[in-house]
Amino acid sequence: MKVTFVTGNQHKADKTAQLLGRELDHAKVDLDELQTTNMSELAEHKVRQAYDVLRVPVMIDDFGLAFDALDGLPGPFVKFFVDADDGLKNMCRMIDSFDNRKARTVCVMAFYDGKALKVFEKRMEGSIAEHPVGLNGIGTDQIFIPKGYGKTRAQLDDEQYDEVYRKVRPLNELKEFLDEYYDE
Repeated sequence: MKVTFVTGNQHKADKTAQLLGRELDHAKVDLDELQTTNMSELAEHKVRQAYDVLRVPVMIDDFGLAFDALDGLPGPFVKFFVDADDGLKNMCRMIDSFDNRKARTVCVMAFYDGKALKVFEKRMEGSIAEHPVGLNGIGTDQIFIPKGYGKTRAQLDDEQYDEVYRKVRPLNELKEFLDEYYDE
């Protein structure tokens, strides 16, 4: 059985299908955004809502970027910065007055088919660059420096990028679940 990945980002849909080793349908559906910093709660709400709209097995991927200096903000609200003019630059400026540029990504992937609900969460430690750097990647990749890499995700080569993508997103856990659940 095929799963529909609900996202407005075609690059994310293609990359996720590639790394899962599974063909996914793709749909862009406007979903309500809960005003919460609880990523698992947000993902569960969105995946249930996506199922209610499409009535087929669905999965979602929600991403947040938590700054230590701002007690976890912007969290899931990062998308509003990413979509804004100079949003990444402004995110870098938000923490200039702090000594702490540490941050972590939080990625939650959720699946729902009307019966089974599964939510997987993964975090990655790192820091925020002083300025957006690099040409590759999506979203916050130009400002997030994964711990141990010394450069932004947008500066990584393809092999390193895929390595970090797997560390940031709970793809292995989701793949294992889908392989067992759908017994392909």
